[in-house]
Amino acid sequence: MPQVTANGIRINYEFTGEGAHTIAWTHGIGGSLNYWADDLPKFPGFRHLTYDVRGMGESERTDGPVSLELWAKDLAGLLDALDIPQALIAGSSMGGAISMRFGIDFPEKTTALMLLSTSSRVGAAATAGWMKRADETEQTNPYLAAAQRAVAAYNMDEELKAVAVPTLILVGDADATTPAGGSVIMSRLIPHSELEIYAGVGHAPFHEEPKSVERAKRWLAQFRPD
Repeated sequence: MPQVTANGIRINYEFTGEGAHTIAWTHGIGGSLNYWADDLPKFPGFRHLTYDVRGMGESERTDGPVSLELWAKDLAGLLDALDIPQALIAGSSMGGAISMRFGIDFPEKTTALMLLSTSSRVGAAATAGWMKRADETEQTNPYLAAAQRAVAAYNMDEELKAVAVPTLILVGDADATTPAGGSVIMSRLIPHSELEIYAGVGHAPFHEEPKSVERAKRWLAQFRPD
């Protein structure tokens, strides 16, 4: 797959599909662009940009801490390097948090947001769990440990009130990783948001519930030329 230098690092990426609008898809923690392989053909009429987040997949690994802000800058740099002035920004789990951060920090590059199984804040119990996990991971994979620390503590609630683009939020009510209550909070904070909660669905709506794919397709139709 091709690589490009963006925000000072090598980022592994792939284009699939064709369309007037680009959707940039960000995967979850410890994943890679391959996470979306089965999903993208379900959304024809768009050019899809997938990539490996810094420290994951085939993208460059860098020493030291990482953060949602740094990852959002990486995505902004990737769009610049690929001459994409604006995109629909989609992400799952950690990728959803990065997508929110991107929408806050780079509104001029954001056409819309699609947020799957994610949260705008991390509570104390989850913070403790992530930090414990990071300490256990440190010796075998310091890059993953840095990512675990990055998602251990953040709160974007107040900043989300300023997000002015259409936003679709999808979550399952059986998601133990990012419970649906977090998505309800997000939907109340983001002015132009729509929320769907799927009964019995876990952390991967597109993989588990065909209705979530159809919901996303209907929502994306507003961005396709007539």
